[in-house]
Amino acid sequence: MEQEIRNADLSDMMCDLLYLLGCGVNEKMPAKAYIKTFQEAYDEDKMQMMYRFSKAHFVEALTGTVLKKAGVKLPAEWEQSIAKAIRKVILFDRERAEIFSYMDEQRIWHMPLKGVILKEFYPSIGMRQMSDNDILFDKDYAKQIRDYMISRGYEVEVFEQGNHDVYEKEPVYNFEMHTSLYGAGHHNEWISYYDRIKDRLRLKGNRSEYRFTDEDFYVYIMTHMFKHFDGSGTGIRSLLDQYVYLNRLEDSLDFPYIDKQCEILGIADFEKENRDLCKKVFRMNDILAEEGTERFRHALTPEESKLLYYYMTSGAYGTTERRVVNSMSQHRKKDGSISKAAYIIKRLFPGKEQYDYCPVLKRHHWLLPFYWVYRAVRMIFSKERRSRTFQELAGMFIQHYKVVPLCINGQMMSE
Repeated sequence: MEQEIRNADLSDMMCDLLYLLGCGVNEKMPAKAYIKTFQEAYDEDKMQMMYRFSKAHFVEALTGTVLKKAGVKLPAEWEQSIAKAIRKVILFDRERAEIFSYMDEQRIWHMPLKGVILKEFYPSIGMRQMSDNDILFDKDYAKQIRDYMISRGYEVEVFEQGNHDVYEKEPVYNFEMHTSLYGAGHHNEWISYYDRIKDRLRLKGNRSEYRFTDEDFYVYIMTHMFKHFDGSGTGIRSLLDQYVYLNRLEDSLDFPYIDKQCEILGIADFEKENRDLCKKVFRMNDILAEEGTERFRHALTPEESKLLYYYMTSGAYGTTERRVVNSMSQHRKKDGSISKAAYIIKRLFPGKEQYDYCPVLKRHHWLLPFYWVYRAVRMIFSKERRSRTFQELAGMFIQHYKVVPLCINGQMMSE
């Protein structure tokens, strides 16, 4: 997908973040000269900005750990974030083990996804932060799993809407239980490709837990990465995940097989561009430390700078504005210009893609026009949905002027 970005200049803070991330995942101490310069440049206010920038990309535990090991005094809030990240991983691991034990007893096949696997490729616990745990399981047992999660004290946030059910419990637990990897609103090729997913999985031991092969897991995380990239955007952590996985396994991966699967899924160019970029960015720490940010910037091609800037300005989970910009780019006229009218009509009157998200529509398609009215009324009386509407309007403005805001904690912010 062609991203329309007017300015792809990487700021000094962006380069500092990349340097700290590279040190963390490569298990290297920052250069003493670099830390001296860093401490001179970052007063209390700027340290808070770096913390918020790291937090927007959900990597504050990693950057904070690197700085702390180098002797930099962190704000109390940053110290607490590191401790919370470690505690959260420990709690999730224990809870997930209990859930998997039950699924093993009941012979319900299941498989951990995304960050549950990727966190093991980071140097130490807590460095790879997660807001939830994703688990794929046998959809025939969805109701049984729902009852079990309720028995454990979970609230059912989402059930039988889309391709995953959501369960939450205090103090930190959030489990997304996937009945399929992709569903309504995703690429049809992906839905078809992963339709009989269990056929390509491998049993882990003699239990009911399954895993991808290393190659198939890599292909899956690339589709997941592209899904966010092409939607609301995705932050630098996605590129970091790709790097740590390749850094550990690249020499043993079957790339002819990976290339073929990526071609089938329509992400071959995306995968190769990001494979090159992640290795280039996170293996250039010596350049950043010894020759400064300007040399680092010049080491990237214009296309690489543009792609990296896209990650650096999206935040961990993207932004509403970026989702609008990317969605609008799919509504082009014959002359290549964006049709705002087509986008607005699609947003006001969504079609059958809504069926999987609304159980009533799934059973009674004729109710779709009434659903349009319901959405409009809900927007009028919901402050949160009105806010989202204004964010969409902001996104249309951004698309029109081809500017991309820097995202800090989900808000637009100039540097």
